[in-house]
Amino acid sequence: MTLLIALPAEAIQVEAEGRALVINGDIRSAREQAIADARQAASLQAAAYISTTQEIRDGVLEVDDMKIQTFGSVSEVEVLDERIENKMLIVRINAEVTEDAFCPSPRALNYRKRVALTLFPLSDPAQASSGTLGEIQSRLPSLLASQLQQSRAIEPLDFSGNNLVQNTATAPTHQLPEGSLSNALNASDQLNGQFIVSGVIRDMSMRMPAGPGEPNILNHWYNEADYKSQRHLRNLAVELFVYDGLSGQLLERKLFTTRGRWTRPTEERTGFGSALFWQQDYGRQVKSLIESAGTWLDEQLRCEPLATRISRSSGDQVWIEAGSAQGLKTGDNLSILRRMTFYDDQMRAYSELNETRINLKLEQVQPGFSRGRIVGDSLSHNIQRDDIAVLR
Repeated sequence: MTLLIALPAEAIQVEAEGRALVINGDIRSAREQAIADARQAASLQAAAYISTTQEIRDGVLEVDDMKIQTFGSVSEVEVLDERIENKMLIVRINAEVTEDAFCPSPRALNYRKRVALTLFPLSDPAQASSGTLGEIQSRLPSLLASQLQQSRAIEPLDFSGNNLVQNTATAPTHQLPEGSLSNALNASDQLNGQFIVSGVIRDMSMRMPAGPGEPNILNHWYNEADYKSQRHLRNLAVELFVYDGLSGQLLERKLFTTRGRWTRPTEERTGFGSALFWQQDYGRQVKSLIESAGTWLDEQLRCEPLATRISRSSGDQVWIEAGSAQGLKTGDNLSILRRMTFYDDQMRAYSELNETRINLKLEQVQPGFSRGRIVGDSLSHNIQRDDIAVLR
């Protein structure tokens, strides 16, 4: 018997070491890999879930499989030491690891759910003019996708060139052609994600203290030179919307805010994500916000069961749009849900997923798709393209 108890998250400090081979003198790439290895080691030190599968047939042990899945979220990483030994870069880090509550089904952590991240448009594009930071609309979701690469249970898809927000002022609500309002996405099928993340950058303004105008030019010059002045604080507010990519329904929304000092000259074209940008206190605060948003998304989605679309069926064979890249393997069992589409009196389409009690057992698994068999015939069971398979 396995007992899973939801406990509050607790942060602990952990020191860990990571290693990576230096190839062709590329120390930067080796450092990134070594730090990633150290983060994983820190998470493993803090908390781990060990699952063992044994299968005995006719008294012979045929399957003996042990998997170790970590349950820690790593943040506040500080590199304490770095050295090279025999072309191997070794880093030692200190990190804060949050021991997370167990998932209701820990097995879900072994499978990567596709999460598509789209463009985050600016509510007020003029606010990005200082420093020429307009690229934040596409770069921010791209950086968030990179942050999510660290999650073992999420496969981020960078669709930062696609804007799903019709009106930033009313997002996520948008108006349908016949005039009604909805929080659902009509184009969710096109992004091939189990979940879809869109967002709006609500605020990037400089924090100008209220009060009368500058009394004289000397006072103005003083405030410009005083980099600790409140007038150099810049805001960032980003609201995220998480959708079910299989139905288009809005699942979660959350606002992330921060601010930091921005002291670059007004006329300088600094650019979002440039070296000068990250050197600013504002840039460091933005990086921290991205890490917080990535942690929140990971916590919201990693315990969800893997679900994917059926791409085609023939006889008793069924193909699905997920494979070994998502963690699937031969012998996995999935339940098939039938997608039913209904129309109201104004011809608005609604999707409903119904349990069929049909089991799909995978026989062949490729990186991007899998094929399995069902009992009976797919035609008689009315299994069609775009029905859903959910890992049991």
